[in-house]
Amino acid sequence: MRLSLGGHAHVVRVRGGPGGTLRDGTPPVGAATPGPATLSRMSRIPRVCALIAGASLVLAAVAPSYASDEPRPRGTTESPLSSPPPLAAGLVITYEAGARPTVAAARRVVEAEGVDTAPATTPVTDGVEALAFAEPTSLAEAKSAAAELADLPGVASVEPDLVVLPAAAPPLTDPQWSKQWNIHGTYGSQAFAAWPSTTGRIVVGIVDTGRANHPDLDSKTVAGMDFISDSWRSRDGNGRDSNPADQGDWNGANECAAGIPARQSSWHGTHVAGIVGARANDGYGVASNAPGVRIQHLRVLGRCGGTMSDIAAAVRWGSGAKVPGLPRNATPARVLNLSIAGYSPSCPAVLSDAIRVARARGTVVVVAAGNEDRNAWSYSPANCAGVVTVGSTNKVGQVAGLTVSGRWVPYSNFGTALDLSAAGGDAVVGSQVLSTVNTGTTTPGGPAWGEQAGTSMAAPAVAAAAALISSHGTYSPATVEHALRWAVKPFPRLSNGRTNCSTADCGTGILDVSKLSFSTAPPVVRGSNRRGSVLTTTAGSWTGGPTSYTYRWMRNGKPIPGATGASYRIAVADGGAVVQAQVAGRKGPGSPALWRGTAGVRVAQVGTKVSLKVTPKKTRYGRSGARLVAKVRVAAGPVKGKVVFRDGKKKLKTVKVKNGKAVLKLSSTKLKRGKHKIRATYVAKHPAFKRSVSRPITLRVR
Repeated sequence: MRLSLGGHAHVVRVRGGPGGTLRDGTPPVGAATPGPATLSRMSRIPRVCALIAGASLVLAAVAPSYASDEPRPRGTTESPLSSPPPLAAGLVITYEAGARPTVAAARRVVEAEGVDTAPATTPVTDGVEALAFAEPTSLAEAKSAAAELADLPGVASVEPDLVVLPAAAPPLTDPQWSKQWNIHGTYGSQAFAAWPSTTGRIVVGIVDTGRANHPDLDSKTVAGMDFISDSWRSRDGNGRDSNPADQGDWNGANECAAGIPARQSSWHGTHVAGIVGARANDGYGVASNAPGVRIQHLRVLGRCGGTMSDIAAAVRWGSGAKVPGLPRNATPARVLNLSIAGYSPSCPAVLSDAIRVARARGTVVVVAAGNEDRNAWSYSPANCAGVVTVGSTNKVGQVAGLTVSGRWVPYSNFGTALDLSAAGGDAVVGSQVLSTVNTGTTTPGGPAWGEQAGTSMAAPAVAAAAALISSHGTYSPATVEHALRWAVKPFPRLSNGRTNCSTADCGTGILDVSKLSFSTAPPVVRGSNRRGSVLTTTAGSWTGGPTSYTYRWMRNGKPIPGATGASYRIAVADGGAVVQAQVAGRKGPGSPALWRGTAGVRVAQVGTKVSLKVTPKKTRYGRSGARLVAKVRVAAGPVKGKVVFRDGKKKLKTVKVKNGKAVLKLSSTKLKRGKHKIRATYVAKHPAFKRSVSRPITLRVR
């Protein structure tokens, strides 16, 4: 349906560290592996993989029902969404500077532990490589092999290369804006509140299963990359390449691991991309949270998931950093969305370092908390430093879940690792998140729309909000993250037998973009650009009716100390600089400042004048010298700087100005016989002052 970007009158308008306890007072899940206690070794096939701990929600086993029983303590019983123990696809090796053992040596050490390896390694970054196993193995075996390999000379560290998968449901096609409660519902994102100011103007990277063609996305998709280094997993017959097309992540029964059933392709990356940036106001399909952004697919998940090393490479490349063997990203993403989760008591070093690099380049990294109803500190990338971790809520603002055997079960991971929550949906038909998908059950079919549920669906709503904020101005990741944690609606307290959220379990609240003020018309500065004149600024126009405004004045893009009012008197230090005002609409104490600047006012430099006198004007070579005196005057302010004395084009000497004068004594043999034209140039210490040159003085040497 067609919808207006400007108004929605019909819409109901409605962190700490590891540790702590669960709602019932029991310790959080730590090293204990979710799911069955053991997993038999897989049969030897070219490549196999395992589901992540945050496994896919299977709607076929779900029926809508109302749960009136008392909510159970979270994380104290086995989640019906739990997957088998985590597996490792290989090892990530970090070498000491200047040292690199041969691949053959590394393989011999690993295979001595009973683990077969692939014939080559894949670079992650300089000095870091991923050594793949012939097939994924248990985490315990991988750790044992890693410990042996770490003793090899030249090896700095080794960690298992964990296998991860998305967490979402098979599609149910029903493309209608009225069903996109995740945006316009009471506990939806309310992202449209920012649209009068911006619908997003940046690139958002989708680190996921890749791209399936879709009219709601095709025209706004920029070149991405396929990072899957394993051709069996990628299904495209090669390793990393420039084509991030989703080949389908379906698998046969027991193909990924013993006991894992067959799955259809999820088109997870396309669904996530639609939540972030599907087109809007075009009478077609669905709308997204940030319909003006451009989408970049960074493919890391294929058959039976993906590896942390490939994901780390995607994070690096997506942010514009160098990845060995690949061209630089021509359109770096300022926001990356990782709707993935894998069991890992700590953030893998290879991924942690990639996130650090991305964040240092100004990229915000948003991740899903995972779907195990466990403490998120045990899942990566949710437990990585420098990310925004997102939990999932349902239509009424409670922990999202599903009904199993007549009993309501929450699925969203929880704990102090979460920054905030957002609409991810109950795994019940009609209560999930509607977005772009594909009709293919295995290989790609045609474009469609369908529902999926999970923290995978909550994270892209927050990624889109980060894109809206980042499109409003140039902000650091820390500023954007603060704004996201602040732009929330409080968790409701309901008595319906289901699990309520709290700030201890689900972050600061539920994403609500309407809590922020975005500029719709810039402030305007009035006044003369002359020194001593008073400049004043208007507040401009803002969304959401700010309760107050914050001001700051800038000189050449840097804040002027103490200049925080609606007016500013031009000072001597402003000479030659561009002075502008910045204004932020605030909606309460602690509200993040999303600054909007005025047009700049160029202030004239302070005038200066230098005069030169020489005594005497005639000298005898080898018998008498001369004294040069340069006097400096300025229109205002202190006289500080230096004077450069020149004989024609030849520099004689530079002298510091003292008490308004610069004096240079010339020896009797300093200048050769003849006529000399002497000039003095005043160079001020502060750029606010003009440079000035004296008239030439003639000095004759006989």
